[in-house]
Amino acid sequence: MLVKFLKASLLSLFALFTVICGVFERGVKADLDGAPASRTGAPNEQTCAASGCHTSFAVNSGSGSVKITGLPANGYTTGQDVTLTVTVAQTGVARFGFELTVLDDQGRPAGTLTASDTARTRRVTAAVNGAQRQYITHSQAGNTASTWTMRWTPPAQTAGRVTFYAAGNATNSNGQPTGDYIYTTTASLQPVSSVAAVAALSAASFAANGALPAESIAALFGANLAGTTLSANTLPLPTNLGGVVVRVKDAAGVERDAPLFFVSPAQVNFMVPASIGDGAATISVLRDGSTVGQGTVSIAALAPGLFTANSNGQGVAAAVAFRLKADGSQSVEPLAQFNQTAGRFEPLPLDLGPETDQVFLIGFGTAFRNRAALSSVLTTIGGTNAEVLFAGAQGDLAGLDQTNIRIPRSLAGRGEVNVNLQVDGKNANTVTISLK
Repeated sequence: MLVKFLKASLLSLFALFTVICGVFERGVKADLDGAPASRTGAPNEQTCAASGCHTSFAVNSGSGSVKITGLPANGYTTGQDVTLTVTVAQTGVARFGFELTVLDDQGRPAGTLTASDTARTRRVTAAVNGAQRQYITHSQAGNTASTWTMRWTPPAQTAGRVTFYAAGNATNSNGQPTGDYIYTTTASLQPVSSVAAVAALSAASFAANGALPAESIAALFGANLAGTTLSANTLPLPTNLGGVVVRVKDAAGVERDAPLFFVSPAQVNFMVPASIGDGAATISVLRDGSTVGQGTVSIAALAPGLFTANSNGQGVAAAVAFRLKADGSQSVEPLAQFNQTAGRFEPLPLDLGPETDQVFLIGFGTAFRNRAALSSVLTTIGGTNAEVLFAGAQGDLAGLDQTNIRIPRSLAGRGEVNVNLQVDGKNANTVTISLK
């Protein structure tokens, strides 16, 4: 009897150990076979970190990330399925998990989610605030992947802005719910019909249908682009200013957020991202995560433009004169003055001074720093060839280029004259100066 009792006790102990381990393992397997529903961090939801499962680190405190890609830049169209991808990344991690849901601005489920990759993902549902929400999460076979693809069908009736909420888990594979990092992200879409057209031009020349080279300064025009007027006051320039983001997608499909100088409801000034590829590009304006404007532009190596004092690409140059006297003394002189009656800048006549003075025009522009050679930069002032001593990046201000031009003394007394700049065979906008 005692032997039987001992055997029974050992059997019970083994069963208890199995149950304990099973419960513990289920805490891990919950990750292995998909997150519990309603763990995306969406409104009225927790994440796996907040719910007491993976609590070692604060959400988004690690070096990794979770991203949602594949969403159309111009918004969604009723009846047109969208294939999207969730990616969780963190160095040194071999197992990952995720969960995603889609809601409208009232927190209601928006459209239909489908686990198109049934081998690695599955769909689950849960009631939140009385509404049945849909989720796509990883399956047990998909927890060794770090990217998962799924399909979203927009609602039959336009729901306005919809937001995708995703949470990702980068695990340390220690068999316990400790030491794992939880990340969250969101992405919003507007219906195509509500995405207004925008136009992007050189902020110097304002040339219609002109190209925009990488690292050039551009002006973008539209409506309701921002909720306020702000100027950047930090360097490097921010890519989010007052909730406004300008996203440039190049011909190769690579998206980059542009550094921002200025935002307002009707105009945004930005710098075309460095390393962007040439060709047709799509520019999207996002306001608080929602796409509110979109347009297309051509990206090219060069599109020289000169700034003007009236900020319209015409008239008196936004430039100064640099004077070097025979005794080595130097001075900088303005070339424009504001006419209060006319409400605009006009040329301020420049005296070239005695024959021993050397006077140079210091012009400011954009989109010509990538010139082939200085010899390919040609300038005329009043129709007379002028020597170009420098043409390239100004160096202190983002996107700003500078050209230094010797003013021919033969032009003394000519009055208002045109300044024409050509770089690698491409002409900049014509500007003016006045010479006594």
